[in-house]
Amino acid sequence: MKFDKYLKLGIGLALSATVLAACGNSDAEEIGEKSSSGVEATGELASMTEEEITLRFASWENPELQQHLAKDFMEKYPNITVELVTVDQENWNDGLTNLANTGSLPDVFWYQGNVDVPIVNGWLGDMTEQWEADPESAEVLTTLQETGYIDNERKMAAAVFYQPFTVFLDENVFNKLNVEMPSQDWKYSEMIDLMKKMTVPEQEIFGYNDYTKLVTMGPIVQADAIGEFGWNGEKFDMTTYWAESMTQQAELVRTGVHAPFFDTDEAEAAFGDRLLWAASTGRIATQLDAWWTKDLFATDEFVDKGIKWVPYPVPQGDNATTSNKPGFVDFGSVSSATEYPREAYELLKFMGWGKDGWNSRLEAYKTLTNDDGSKLFTYPSGLPLTQDQAIWDAVAAELPDNDYYKNYLEYVKEPIPLGGAVIPGFQTFLEEVYFGGEYGDVEAAIIAGTVNASDIAAELTEKLNQYYEEAMAEIF
Repeated sequence: MKFDKYLKLGIGLALSATVLAACGNSDAEEIGEKSSSGVEATGELASMTEEEITLRFASWENPELQQHLAKDFMEKYPNITVELVTVDQENWNDGLTNLANTGSLPDVFWYQGNVDVPIVNGWLGDMTEQWEADPESAEVLTTLQETGYIDNERKMAAAVFYQPFTVFLDENVFNKLNVEMPSQDWKYSEMIDLMKKMTVPEQEIFGYNDYTKLVTMGPIVQADAIGEFGWNGEKFDMTTYWAESMTQQAELVRTGVHAPFFDTDEAEAAFGDRLLWAASTGRIATQLDAWWTKDLFATDEFVDKGIKWVPYPVPQGDNATTSNKPGFVDFGSVSSATEYPREAYELLKFMGWGKDGWNSRLEAYKTLTNDDGSKLFTYPSGLPLTQDQAIWDAVAAELPDNDYYKNYLEYVKEPIPLGGAVIPGFQTFLEEVYFGGEYGDVEAAIIAGTVNASDIAAELTEKLNQYYEEAMAEIF
């Protein structure tokens, strides 16, 4: 079975006696029964304990930021002590496994990438009762309100950190070519056309370079999808926009619109240094990347070279009715074994989507410093998970004071998480079929021209849906 490898790694359903499987312990079953019969949002959460308790918390955020947030949480709830648990970020899931096997899984934790791991192990607690009674849940960004209902009934995970996919344009390259900057309310086809237009071989300028991929963006924005590869909440469909986007991506690489890849002969011929990142050459018009790269682009290295990367949102689909756009969204949960699920939920919210927690974050982003007195955060490291406009305005006030940033924020409020974080079976499919199956790396094979995307799209769709169905059957 596809999940056997987790069992071999010690990530089995039978953890230590103190770790109760989310689908098997009596508390989870009781809440599940309540939710299946219809938990209604009452707007009134159950009272929190007044006893002196300790909650253990683990995330991969900056340690100083975690300490700041924990301090503010403990000031709000003086009877609760928050103990920060250190886990090796490079081996996060293995670290959580070791903690679980010794009966010390944190009460509140973030999980990394592959949702199959915490589900198979029964780490995810059921917080349906708290989530659906909490008025703040209705203020979470709309596209993230339903994520985390892993079995479509129980809320077992929630979005805790968000950074959008970002399209950076080098304004100085546009000025050099006397091309007008596009509107940030742009369409997907406009971006593709612009990449082609900004490819000027005689001046050794390339239309785009990427970290994030068109094959991820296209199927989401063009189909108003709520997940990768055409996911509509029940099934995947790779036969339409995935095939189209992958074919387009391959064409742009083969025709030289895409910059030469890192550490290749082509990169050495173009830039004189095969190990030079294309986005740092001043000869790329568009960089498909992530929100966090804004900090790097603000450093002297880029400023001194005359490179002026400015942020644009991923374009809206040409015929889309939503502004759904891919984002890097991290998820967290309360432990299925916690003795204090009500209080653990409140800590998860404070450290993630809650407004009180976000006000604490904003203070930290403004005030925390390094040992030399410099600011620890150049800019806020993530974007709010709440719709509260006052918090979005406060984030905007900490960003560069120009229209690019102000306008950008208006178009990134409907994030779609990547598949592995929330859809069972997806990450396993990527590992076993998409990047390691009979075609090898599917994307590389299509770019090389050895495989046609439209020829294998139906086969991949069938396999991906099978992986999802088998994962759901094994897990639940």
